[in-house]
Amino acid sequence: MAENPEALTEYERRRQDNIRRNQAILAQLRRDAADVSAAARPKKQPRAAPAAPAAATRRSGRARAQPPPPSSAAALPSARLKPRPAQFPIPDAFVGRAVTDASAPLTSAILAAAWPPGGEACAVASGSEFDPDEGLALKPGKARKLAETMIAAARVLPLADRTVVAAGTLQYLVFWDADCPAPAPRVGAGGMRGVATDGVFTYRPHAGSVAAITAHSSAPRKIYSCSDHGEICLMDVEKGVFGMICLCNYPLYSLCQAPDNATCLYFGEGNGQLKAFDERAGNVSSTWRLHRDCISSIDFNPENPYMLATSSLDRTACLWDLRNMKMLKPKSLKLVKHKERVQSAYFSPSGSFLATTIVINTVAILSVRDFNISCSQQNFGPWTTFKASWGWNDSDLLLGTQRGIQIISVDLKDDNISTTCKSRIESEHITGPLRLCAVHPYRVGYLACVGRKKVFLWTPEQDSEQKDSSLTE
Repeated sequence: MAENPEALTEYERRRQDNIRRNQAILAQLRRDAADVSAAARPKKQPRAAPAAPAAATRRSGRARAQPPPPSSAAALPSARLKPRPAQFPIPDAFVGRAVTDASAPLTSAILAAAWPPGGEACAVASGSEFDPDEGLALKPGKARKLAETMIAAARVLPLADRTVVAAGTLQYLVFWDADCPAPAPRVGAGGMRGVATDGVFTYRPHAGSVAAITAHSSAPRKIYSCSDHGEICLMDVEKGVFGMICLCNYPLYSLCQAPDNATCLYFGEGNGQLKAFDERAGNVSSTWRLHRDCISSIDFNPENPYMLATSSLDRTACLWDLRNMKMLKPKSLKLVKHKERVQSAYFSPSGSFLATTIVINTVAILSVRDFNISCSQQNFGPWTTFKASWGWNDSDLLLGTQRGIQIISVDLKDDNISTTCKSRIESEHITGPLRLCAVHPYRVGYLACVGRKKVFLWTPEQDSEQKDSSLTE
């Protein structure tokens, strides 16, 4: 009910008038604000249709300086190879014409060969009196061209009554059965070697270059090889298969087996690490960081299965005791420093000496029994091999030359080691420098010398004379 205006006081009438006046002012302000806002708001324009994209200029990746896509990385050897399972039959890796089991002559010869227990010790004992200067001969039929590229590694398999040379090349693993007759060489289609009637068998189990080969004296039918692609492959002749047993992240350039355990492999990686691989467990059991650069060779002392020698491109050669090697910062028994890269470090047949080969054609001899005073070095000229090898005794050290073999005589007298150039054996059948030598572990006087693409087999001169007389009769 509205109040009577006459009943209001003067103050209340003024108050009511002020309220009505203020409401009118606010209403006017709201109308003015609405008009200003409407005038300032932009009018909506109709949306234009999107323009068609301009045609892109077609330019090659080479012109745009872009790298090729990963799918076109066919330059890698592994990209050109057909993917293979972890195990594959030996004939599948044979390189040559498609024949039925072309590798059967090689596998049959290895299976039929013998390896007597303690044969290496017998060979060392019988070789103590052998003089390579007077007892070695090279016949024309004892040479084979095994590769079209450089041979990087070679080893004579430990077979008591047969001579089989295993060589590693840029792409292949090649075997030469030297006891096989040597007919005229035949070439298959495409320039590849055909059926191996000349005793040469070529396989390609690796994706990269074969850098090292090893076979244990107690299990010569298992041949291990490694490559610069980090692969370790097993050729099991009894089972007739190749098997890729280990794959590493770094290139592998050295491989060796423990003398008392045929299933334990030691290999050196390109980053200076030494690893022990247990074939029965199928994994790496131990890892040591021994060098700052690539490990070029690994060798065990024949008389001490716990003493290990390594050489590296970091200009050092070291002796180690496996029983006291720590995983981090292992301490060596002896550290030998050189001015240049060390290519190899090998024990003598009795384990008394260690011969290291340096790239500046220098060979250093270290006495294992006395590390302090029994060390000597000598430069042997511009045509020495990259890796020196021991003969069948501790007195003869063999080095390849331009046309033959340099025999270095090693002698220990009064706590001093003396080395002299004893003699040089040359042959007209050798036309290039020899890089390394590999002795037969059982047959004294059988020596395989490796050139760039060929392998020459020196044999005892008496055996060669007997063969020549039997042929003339």
